[in-house]
Amino acid sequence: MDPDAARVAMLHQDPHPAHRGFAEAIGADLVDYHRLDVGPLEGTILEDTLNGLVYPDYDVYLVEGSRPLYAALTRRFARDGKLVYLCADHGFYRLGNADFEGDSALKSMIGRFGTPVVRSVGRHGIDGVIAVSEFAAAFTRPIVGPDTPIEIAHPFIQPDTYDALGDVTPDLESNVAVTVARPWEYKGVDMLVEAWPKVRETIPDAELHVVGSGHPEAYAQTPGVRVQGYVEALADAFTPASLFVQPSRMDTFPVSTLEAMRAGLVPLVTRTTGTRSEASAIDPSLVVDPNADSLARGVNAYFERDIDDRQELSTHARKRGARFDPESRMTAFREAFRAVLKEL
Repeated sequence: MDPDAARVAMLHQDPHPAHRGFAEAIGADLVDYHRLDVGPLEGTILEDTLNGLVYPDYDVYLVEGSRPLYAALTRRFARDGKLVYLCADHGFYRLGNADFEGDSALKSMIGRFGTPVVRSVGRHGIDGVIAVSEFAAAFTRPIVGPDTPIEIAHPFIQPDTYDALGDVTPDLESNVAVTVARPWEYKGVDMLVEAWPKVRETIPDAELHVVGSGHPEAYAQTPGVRVQGYVEALADAFTPASLFVQPSRMDTFPVSTLEAMRAGLVPLVTRTTGTRSEASAIDPSLVVDPNADSLARGVNAYFERDIDDRQELSTHARKRGARFDPESRMTAFREAFRAVLKEL
């Protein structure tokens, strides 16, 4: 397919700001995947099917995450148009990990039809994939098969945030860790709070600052844990800390890790997080298993480092974080998307 001639729509549900940037980079129209109000059919497969049949005609439909897949696949099989899946959530991860508790349309689809059927639909209905990390590409490959083109394009930090965080000077002498997340189970903040008593057995003055609205106030009952909630400026949350922790049970490529790195914070992430590629490039010890014991060992190992080691890691983290500016990442996405289209 000629990428210069293709008419492209991005099917979305309240798109992530970085994904809006991706759509802009390729000149795609934004199309809400739920265009029809179907009354009592709301929330059903039939609703998605009907929506898929009324999408305007495009050559390519870029599907943001797993939620719009019902509708997009209906469109793909019933009418013309190629389907390129933007793998930016945990929908496909569920297929290979039966104990992972996600919340997606794909999980519902698996429950109704079974994994083999979903794999078959994926191999025949998804023409190409843009994955936001190597991790996402790896768990997507078994679903779409060996012949479907997959390219990788990382998201970016929003412009104002990117500029502001470049001026942050973290307190590298402190034994303060910070995590920034929504209060969703897959983000794993509960595991990090559970780990904190073990951290303080080795580092008695260690503090954990939990940033983000909606987290249980009960977290603050754990010694050393402070629930900060929503903050207006991430710089205010990052400045007192020397370590950022991404304790996710699974995360494709969380921008919060990139933001922390841009501010000069050293990231500690789980191996089931796409940003493990960034943390491991700084130091392999900064990638741990997604459980409380491993998180505690990882935090303690960092806090036991001297200031010279911390400064070296911080410098490296800031340099890698600087790579996730909007302009370069949008260019990279455009190149990845064009590469996929050329194979269709």
